[in-house]
Amino acid sequence: MDWETAKAKEDGSYEIPYSWVFIHYYEAFNLLFRVENALRIFVYLVLKNEQGQQWADSQVTSEDGSEGTIQAIAKRRISQTRSFGYLGYPIGCPIMHLTSGELIRLIASDAYWKLFKEYFLGSKEIIKNKLEEIGSVRNSLAHLRPIKTDDVEVIKQNSKHALLGVEQYLSQALNQNDITPTNTTDSWYKELKTLGTDHCLFSILQSKDENWLRLLMKYQGFNLSSKVGSETAYYQILNIRSSAILHKYNSLTRHLSYLYEDVPFSLDIKLDAKWRFRKNIGMVFSRKVISEKYQEIKKELENLLFTISREADLIQQDNLARGEIVQRKEVSVMLKGKERKYWYYKTQSLGTPVRESDPPEYWGDIGYLGLLDPITVVEIYPWMSAKVSEIRFPF
Repeated sequence: MDWETAKAKEDGSYEIPYSWVFIHYYEAFNLLFRVENALRIFVYLVLKNEQGQQWADSQVTSEDGSEGTIQAIAKRRISQTRSFGYLGYPIGCPIMHLTSGELIRLIASDAYWKLFKEYFLGSKEIIKNKLEEIGSVRNSLAHLRPIKTDDVEVIKQNSKHALLGVEQYLSQALNQNDITPTNTTDSWYKELKTLGTDHCLFSILQSKDENWLRLLMKYQGFNLSSKVGSETAYYQILNIRSSAILHKYNSLTRHLSYLYEDVPFSLDIKLDAKWRFRKNIGMVFSRKVISEKYQEIKKELENLLFTISREADLIQQDNLARGEIVQRKEVSVMLKGKERKYWYYKTQSLGTPVRESDPPEYWGDIGYLGLLDPITVVEIYPWMSAKVSEIRFPF
C-alpha cells in the first residue's frame, strides 16, 4: 500500500494528493466536529448551573436504547477506550463521551427540555429535527459512507437555525470582559471585592448580559533565584498548579462553572533580573449561584489564599519541601531575533495540563475560546489537552 501524504506549503496551506477523498468530506468533518463539541460545552454548562455537582447524574437514552446516567455511560466507554490507551488523548469529562444522538435525546427529553428550551429559537420538534438531520450526515461520515456536497450545506443551514440561541448563550458564558461597577450594591460584590494578597490580586468581571461573573486571580509568582548569562538566563520561581485548587477545595468546585488558567507571554528587549512570573486563573460562576453562595465561595477563596502564602513560605525556607497548590519551577530565557534583539521567556512549561483525573470544572488553558466565535473558530476545547486547529483572527 502506498499511502500519500498532504504536503505543507510555504504560505501555510496544504497540497492535497489527487487521490484523496473530495474536499467536501473534510469540510463536513470540520463542521460536525465543531457543532458536536459546542453542544457538549453547552449541555455541560446548563446542567452544571441547574443541577450542581449532580449534573452527571442526568439520565440519557444510550445508543442501544437503554437508560443510564451520563456518568455511567461515560465510565463504561472510558474503560473501553483504555484498552487502546496508546491511541489519542485520554479525556475524563463525562460529557465528552456522549454521542451527538445522545446529546440530542437528552436536550429534547421530557425531563430536561425545560432547562434548555429558552436557548433555542424554535419548538422542540423543529429543533430536534434539525439536529437529527445534522446527526444523519454525521453518522454517514462516521461509518464511512459517501455524502453529497448538499449534505454539507444542510449542516451549515441547520446549525445556523438550531444553534443561534446556543451561540448567544456560549458567547456570554465564555466571555466576561466588562468591569463590574465599583458602586455595585449587591452583598456578594461587597464581600468578594475585599479578596486578595500581595501576590494574588483579584478583579471581578462580568459578561455583557451580566449573567456570568469571572473572579480573576492574577498570581505574581515568587522569584526564588536567578542565574543570568550573556545569552541565556534561568529563574527559579514558585508556580501554582491550577487544577489542584479544584481537587483541594470541593466546595469551590461545586459552585463554579469552570476554572481556567492563562500564562501570559513574556518578551522583553532588556533582561530583567527581578522578573516576576505571572499566571491568570479565572473562576467563572453564574450570577445566580454566586448571589446565593457568595459566603461559602469567599470562605473557600480565603482558605486558598492562606494555603498559597503558607506553602510559598515553606518552600522558600526548605528547598526540598513541596506544596499541594504551590510548586517550584524553572523558567529559561534566551536571547532571540536577528542580531539578538530580544529576550524570550519560555513559560509554556508552567501551564497545568488537563489530566483525565481532573474534575470536569477544570478547563486548562483554553486560549481564545469564545473570544471570536464559540462555535466556528475554536483552537482548543475544554477537557482536551491538545489544540485542534490554528486560531483565525479577524484582522
